[in-house]
Amino acid sequence: MLRQQEITYYANPDEADRTSGSGPGGPGFRMDGFAIMSGTEILMSFTSSGSVPDVSGTVDDSDIVKFTSTSLGTSTAGSFELYFDGSDVGLSSSGEDVDAIELLPDGRLLISTKGSFSVDGLSGKDEDISIFTPTELGRNTAGSFERYFDGSDVSLSSSSEDIYALALDSTGKIYLSTRSDFSVSGLSGKDEDVFVFTPSSLGSSTSGTYARTLFFNGSAYGVTGDIYGIDLP
Repeated sequence: MLRQQEITYYANPDEADRTSGSGPGGPGFRMDGFAIMSGTEILMSFTSSGSVPDVSGTVDDSDIVKFTSTSLGTSTAGSFELYFDGSDVGLSSSGEDVDAIELLPDGRLLISTKGSFSVDGLSGKDEDISIFTPTELGRNTAGSFERYFDGSDVSLSSSSEDIYALALDSTGKIYLSTRSDFSVSGLSGKDEDVFVFTPSSLGSSTSGTYARTLFFNGSAYGVTGDIYGIDLP
């Protein structure tokens, strides 16, 4: 994670980082979504299932864990706990990998998935964002989903425009990065970029406008691969 232009982002690590096995889960186990809760707490989701320290059993790619740090930086230390068990609330197929998350101040979660998803009363695609209202979190996750953002309503419809990262600011603007190249009204970019959507309506009839300039131009800072997660300070 790096800070640049008032944004924290997690970019696709190089091959050595992905296969070293030095992190939780072992070789190939890597983060594909995060949200910073506080100065010491970070929510994380991973690209595949694996073992995470302090968490019993296997953590699936549809789960979210919370890391509480005692030290950050080059000597990171702390503990993990299961925060959101996706299979408890219907996220169990191969396409339902949680690949973008944002925690709202009221405790609800914005979630996007790697592929199409279907949960109780709601289905969608990889360009959509759902909002999860928990009644319980942790090992026995429970709650309900609603549609928050329908990407196909606002020009995100090609296979390359899967939402890979998202963040929300205090005014409700949505910051997005996609799996590959994107093209929306008045703006186009690549997978290393972040762009901004200002909604006028949300839910099953999403509408609004995109900023005409990129919020973050990854190539200008040497980013050459996907941005897997973003957060705003």
